[in-house]
Amino acid sequence: MADQHSPQQPEIAPLAAGLRSESFPAAMDPGGKTVDAQTAAFARTAQQGFYDPWLSDEQINRLGQALVKDEQILTGVYVDRDAAAEQYWGAALGEVGFDPAHPVGTFVDYDKTLNAGGPAGPLPARLITEVTVNASFRRRGILKHLMTSALSRAVADGMAVAALTVSEGGIYGRFGFGCATREASVRVDLGEGNGQGFALRSRPGGRVISADPVKLDDVIDSSFAGFHARTRGSIGRQKTYQLISTARMNPEDNSAWNRKLRAAVHVREDGSIGGYVTYRHEGWETTPGTIRIYDLIAADDQSHLALWGYIAGLDLVRRATVGTAPLSDPLQSALVNPRSYQVQKLSDVLWVRILDVVTALQARAWAGDGAFRLELEDALGITGGSFSVRVDDGAATVSPGADGPGSAGSGGGPAAAGTAQDIPTLQVSVETLGSLYLGDVSVRTLHAAGRLGTTTAADVDRISRIMDLATPPFCATHF
Repeated sequence: MADQHSPQQPEIAPLAAGLRSESFPAAMDPGGKTVDAQTAAFARTAQQGFYDPWLSDEQINRLGQALVKDEQILTGVYVDRDAAAEQYWGAALGEVGFDPAHPVGTFVDYDKTLNAGGPAGPLPARLITEVTVNASFRRRGILKHLMTSALSRAVADGMAVAALTVSEGGIYGRFGFGCATREASVRVDLGEGNGQGFALRSRPGGRVISADPVKLDDVIDSSFAGFHARTRGSIGRQKTYQLISTARMNPEDNSAWNRKLRAAVHVREDGSIGGYVTYRHEGWETTPGTIRIYDLIAADDQSHLALWGYIAGLDLVRRATVGTAPLSDPLQSALVNPRSYQVQKLSDVLWVRILDVVTALQARAWAGDGAFRLELEDALGITGGSFSVRVDDGAATVSPGADGPGSAGSGGGPAAAGTAQDIPTLQVSVETLGSLYLGDVSVRTLHAAGRLGTTTAADVDRISRIMDLATPPFCATHF
């Protein structure tokens, strides 16, 4: 592997003959009331790709406004109708297919920030979503073209990481994405009696008050800012979260208000607001009475527990469910009866692709000081090569090549003592580095899984002390 001193552009995969791609920003027509025709056709196609209903004009316009505010870039792959006309199926496509404005492949990317746990705070991240390929046009290079084009743009824009969430787990590893965070789907029993109900070991300070969801804009902003700053694995949120949490958008019909939504906020003893929860009652036909939590965001652990305490105190309910909970949830340990907290399912959430090793690793949290050599393999050629990593006081210095700050002879400290052979070596693919990046999986586990190349057991032990973090990351944002 040749050392590379900066990220390299990947080779953009070509499309099959008769297809073309086009990128454009999500846009509204003049006046800002309606989505322009190109954006509308794209959005409808992407939603159908995930088996959602054909969206009405009102729904499209509502969705489009959120896309525009997030400055999303839409990339579609379109059929050349002249070329299609020469095929035996071309006439049928013209007669019964969707009109030419509707793409046969969709892809969206836009920028938010990712908290990797490092001392400098969250770093910019290129987010990827709405990836679909029409079943009639598979095996035409559409996905590979869309992904390599997007990664090329991200490299050109100086992004250190890209991230996505996936519907199918076996697709994106070949592009260098590794599963980096997971979440729990949780059921909490709230009923009293026989020691099986909900009771906290200590009462959190402050007070939780019922809130009008439409008044929560500022609370949502400040609470999520606090959560995002303290939570490794957190991704900045798109505009739709704000609309949903203020009841202005119903997830089941985005043109309608969610009139079943309820909310509460935790007021700390100093009068500041530490977090919020939004929820709905699942209906009287549901037994036992159940609350479904849409969103629970807290800037500190006391607010997290206080909001749960409020949910448990609601009348006529005996159960609460939440689909997005951390793997390491302080609530379970705070309960008198931890069995009232039951994990129903574990799911992966965030998948990370490293584009710039130096910037990405220097933005990461570390478990301990020390040094190691990183041998990275990248099939797309973006960021492979040798790197030296040295961690001092929790901050990393990363240098391309095997003779950087972490190697022997570089001067300074125990990490530089001895010979170059004293420095442990971590040999991984960029996909595996993506899984290690936020600390969801340990060096030891991936070594046991056979994913660390020629890295020795002795080197694993030394690198683990530097790299493996005490708690798992958590991403409360889906996109």
